Amino acid sequence: MELITDFLAEWGYFALFVTMVLENMNVPIPSEIVLGFAGFLVSQDIFTFWPTVLVGTAAGLAGSLGSYWIGAKGGRAVLLKYGQHMHLSNKKLIAADSWFQRYGGIAVFTGRLLPGIRTFISLPAGIAQYPLPHFILFTIIGTVPWTILLVYVGSVLGANWQTILDYHYEIAAGSAALVLVVLAVYFFFRRVKEK
Repeated sequence: MELITDFLAEWGYFALFVTMVLENMNVPIPSEIVLGFAGFLVSQDIFTFWPTVLVGTAAGLAGSLGSYWIGAKGGRAVLLKYGQHMHLSNKKLIAADSWFQRYGGIAVFTGRLLPGIRTFISLPAGIAQYPLPHFILFTIIGTVPWTILLVYVGSVLGANWQTILDYHYEIAAGSAALVLVVLAVYFFFRRVKEK
Protein backbone atom coordinates (compact mmCIF):
# COMPACT_ATOMS: atom_id res chain seq x y z
CA MET A 1 0.00 0.00 0.00
CA GLU A 2 2.78 2.44 0.86
CA LEU A 3 4.35 1.93 -2.56
CA ILE A 4 1.05 2.93 -4.22
CA THR A 5 0.46 5.98 -2.04
CA ASP A 6 4.07 7.16 -2.44
CA PHE A 7 3.74 6.80 -6.22
CA LEU A 8 0.51 8.84 -6.19
CA ALA A 9 1.94 11.51 -3.90
CA GLU A 10 5.05 11.92 -6.05
CA TRP A 11 3.66 11.56 -9.58
CA GLY A 12 0.12 12.93 -9.15
CA TYR A 13 -2.47 12.41 -11.87
CA PHE A 14 -0.04 10.41 -14.01
CA ALA A 15 0.32 7.86 -11.19
CA LEU A 16 -3.46 7.83 -10.70
CA PHE A 17 -3.92 7.02 -14.38
CA VAL A 18 -1.26 4.29 -14.44
CA THR A 19 -2.47 2.54 -11.27
CA MET A 20 -6.11 2.59 -12.31
CA VAL A 21 -5.26 1.26 -15.80
CA LEU A 22 -3.38 -1.62 -14.18
CA GLU A 23 -6.19 -2.24 -11.67
CA ASN A 24 -8.69 -2.49 -14.52
CA MET A 25 -6.37 -4.89 -16.35
CA ASN A 26 -6.64 -7.21 -13.34
CA VAL A 27 -3.34 -6.36 -11.68
CA PRO A 28 -4.11 -6.72 -7.95
CA ILE A 29 -4.11 -3.02 -7.03
CA PRO A 30 -7.24 -2.26 -4.99
CA SER A 31 -9.16 0.73 -6.33
CA GLU A 32 -10.21 1.46 -2.74
CA ILE A 33 -6.58 2.31 -1.95
CA VAL A 34 -5.89 4.25 -5.16
CA LEU A 35 -9.13 6.26 -5.28
CA GLY A 36 -9.41 6.58 -1.50
CA PHE A 37 -5.92 8.07 -1.30
CA ALA A 38 -6.68 10.25 -4.32
CA GLY A 39 -9.65 11.54 -2.31
CA PHE A 40 -7.29 12.30 0.57
CA LEU A 41 -5.11 14.28 -1.87
CA VAL A 42 -8.25 16.20 -2.87
CA SER A 43 -8.82 17.07 0.80
CA GLN A 44 -5.24 18.40 0.92
CA ASP A 45 -5.79 20.55 -2.21
CA ILE A 46 -3.13 18.54 -4.07
CA PHE A 47 -5.73 17.01 -6.42
CA THR A 48 -9.00 18.60 -7.52
CA PHE A 49 -12.21 16.56 -7.26
CA TRP A 50 -13.57 16.51 -10.84
CA PRO A 51 -10.21 16.14 -12.62
CA THR A 52 -9.51 13.22 -10.25
CA VAL A 53 -12.83 11.61 -11.22
CA LEU A 54 -12.12 12.26 -14.91
CA VAL A 55 -8.62 10.73 -14.76
CA GLY A 56 -9.89 7.75 -12.73
CA THR A 57 -12.73 7.14 -15.19
CA ALA A 58 -10.50 7.51 -18.28
CA ALA A 59 -7.98 5.09 -16.74
CA GLY A 60 -10.77 2.66 -15.89
CA LEU A 61 -11.94 2.73 -19.50
CA ALA A 62 -8.39 2.32 -20.86
CA GLY A 63 -7.67 -0.66 -18.60
CA SER A 64 -11.04 -2.22 -19.36
CA LEU A 65 -10.36 -1.93 -23.09
CA GLY A 66 -7.04 -3.69 -22.49
CA SER A 67 -8.83 -6.55 -20.73
CA TYR A 68 -11.51 -6.62 -23.44
CA TRP A 69 -8.78 -6.91 -26.06
CA ILE A 70 -7.10 -9.78 -24.16
CA GLY A 71 -10.44 -11.60 -24.04
CA ALA A 72 -11.21 -10.89 -27.71
CA LYS A 73 -7.80 -11.91 -29.03
CA GLY A 74 -6.91 -14.70 -26.64
CA GLY A 75 -10.26 -16.25 -25.87
CA ARG A 76 -10.97 -18.68 -23.07
CA ALA A 77 -7.97 -20.88 -23.85
CA VAL A 78 -5.45 -18.11 -23.10
CA LEU A 79 -7.28 -17.10 -19.95
CA LEU A 80 -7.34 -20.65 -18.64
CA LYS A 81 -3.68 -21.13 -19.52
CA TYR A 82 -2.30 -17.83 -18.19
CA GLY A 83 -5.04 -16.69 -15.82
CA GLN A 84 -3.16 -17.59 -12.64
CA HIS A 85 -0.16 -15.53 -13.82
CA MET A 86 -2.48 -12.54 -14.24
CA HIS A 87 -3.90 -13.12 -10.72
CA LEU A 88 -7.18 -14.35 -12.21
CA SER A 89 -8.64 -17.18 -10.20
CA ASN A 90 -10.93 -19.60 -12.02
CA LYS A 91 -13.63 -18.78 -9.47
CA LYS A 92 -13.56 -15.07 -10.37
CA LEU A 93 -13.43 -15.79 -14.09
CA ILE A 94 -16.40 -18.16 -13.85
CA ALA A 95 -18.36 -15.61 -11.78
CA ALA A 96 -17.67 -12.81 -14.26
CA ASP A 97 -18.44 -15.05 -17.24
CA SER A 98 -21.74 -16.29 -15.82
CA TRP A 99 -22.72 -12.70 -14.88
CA PHE A 100 -22.01 -11.60 -18.46
CA GLN A 101 -23.75 -14.61 -20.04
CA ARG A 102 -26.84 -14.01 -17.93
CA TYR A 103 -27.18 -10.24 -18.30
CA GLY A 104 -25.16 -9.34 -21.41
CA GLY A 105 -24.50 -5.63 -21.80
CA ILE A 106 -26.18 -4.66 -18.54
CA ALA A 107 -23.60 -6.90 -16.82
CA VAL A 108 -20.82 -4.62 -18.06
CA PHE A 109 -22.50 -1.70 -16.27
CA THR A 110 -23.58 -3.48 -13.10
CA GLY A 111 -20.39 -5.53 -12.91
CA ARG A 112 -18.44 -2.27 -12.52
CA LEU A 113 -20.20 -1.73 -9.20
CA LEU A 114 -19.43 -5.15 -7.75
CA PRO A 115 -16.07 -5.63 -6.04
CA GLY A 116 -14.56 -8.94 -7.12
CA ILE A 117 -16.28 -8.84 -10.50
CA ARG A 118 -15.79 -5.24 -11.63
CA THR A 119 -12.39 -5.65 -13.26
CA PHE A 120 -13.02 -9.16 -14.60
CA ILE A 121 -16.23 -8.41 -16.50
CA SER A 122 -14.27 -7.04 -19.49
CA LEU A 123 -12.72 -10.43 -20.24
CA PRO A 124 -15.94 -12.37 -20.99
CA ALA A 125 -17.24 -9.31 -22.88
CA GLY A 126 -14.17 -9.49 -25.09
CA ILE A 127 -14.43 -13.27 -25.49
CA ALA A 128 -18.07 -12.87 -26.57
CA GLN A 129 -17.06 -10.06 -28.99
CA TYR A 130 -19.68 -7.84 -27.36
CA PRO A 131 -20.13 -4.72 -29.57
CA LEU A 132 -17.33 -2.31 -28.67
CA PRO A 133 -19.40 0.94 -28.71
CA HIS A 134 -21.87 -0.60 -26.23
CA PHE A 135 -19.01 -1.93 -24.12
CA ILE A 136 -17.43 1.53 -23.95
CA LEU A 137 -20.73 3.19 -23.04
CA PHE A 138 -21.62 0.71 -20.28
CA THR A 139 -18.06 0.76 -18.95
CA ILE A 140 -18.10 4.55 -18.61
CA ILE A 141 -21.50 4.76 -16.93
CA GLY A 142 -20.53 1.93 -14.60
CA THR A 143 -17.09 3.33 -13.76
CA VAL A 144 -18.21 6.88 -12.98
CA PRO A 145 -20.31 6.13 -9.84
CA TRP A 146 -17.62 3.85 -8.36
CA THR A 147 -14.94 6.46 -8.97
CA ILE A 148 -17.03 9.33 -7.59
CA LEU A 149 -17.97 7.29 -4.50
CA LEU A 150 -14.42 6.34 -3.52
CA VAL A 151 -12.88 9.74 -4.29
CA TYR A 152 -15.67 11.50 -2.39
CA VAL A 153 -15.42 9.23 0.65
CA GLY A 154 -11.63 9.58 0.66
CA SER A 155 -11.92 13.36 0.50
CA VAL A 156 -14.47 13.47 3.34
CA LEU A 157 -12.39 11.16 5.54
CA GLY A 158 -9.22 13.13 4.79
CA ALA A 159 -6.32 11.85 6.89
CA ASN A 160 -8.54 8.91 7.93
CA TRP A 161 -9.03 7.78 4.30
CA GLN A 162 -7.79 4.27 5.14
CA THR A 163 -11.08 3.74 6.99
CA ILE A 164 -12.44 2.86 3.53
CA LEU A 165 -10.52 -0.42 3.79
CA ASP A 166 -12.30 -1.26 7.06
CA TYR A 167 -15.69 -0.85 5.35
CA HIS A 168 -14.93 -2.87 2.24
CA TYR A 169 -17.92 -5.15 2.81
CA GLU A 170 -20.29 -2.25 3.47
CA ILE A 171 -19.18 -0.60 0.23
CA ALA A 172 -19.69 -3.92 -1.57
CA ALA A 173 -23.17 -4.28 -0.03
CA GLY A 174 -24.12 -0.74 -1.03
CA SER A 175 -22.86 -1.36 -4.56
CA ALA A 176 -24.75 -4.65 -4.74
CA ALA A 177 -27.94 -2.92 -3.60
CA LEU A 178 -27.50 -0.31 -6.33
CA VAL A 179 -26.96 -3.09 -8.88
CA LEU A 180 -30.18 -4.80 -7.77
CA VAL A 181 -32.12 -1.55 -8.18
CA VAL A 182 -30.64 -1.03 -11.66
CA LEU A 183 -31.47 -4.61 -12.66
CA ALA A 184 -35.03 -4.29 -11.34
CA VAL A 185 -35.57 -1.08 -13.34
CA TYR A 186 -33.97 -2.66 -16.43
CA PHE A 187 -36.17 -5.76 -16.33
CA PHE A 188 -39.28 -3.69 -15.56
CA PHE A 189 -38.80 -1.54 -18.66
CA ARG A 190 -37.84 -4.55 -20.74
CA ARG A 191 -41.03 -6.31 -19.74
CA VAL A 192 -43.12 -3.19 -20.47
CA LYS A 193 -41.45 -2.91 -23.88
CA GLU A 194 -42.20 -6.56 -24.69
CA LYS A 195 -45.89 -6.04 -23.88
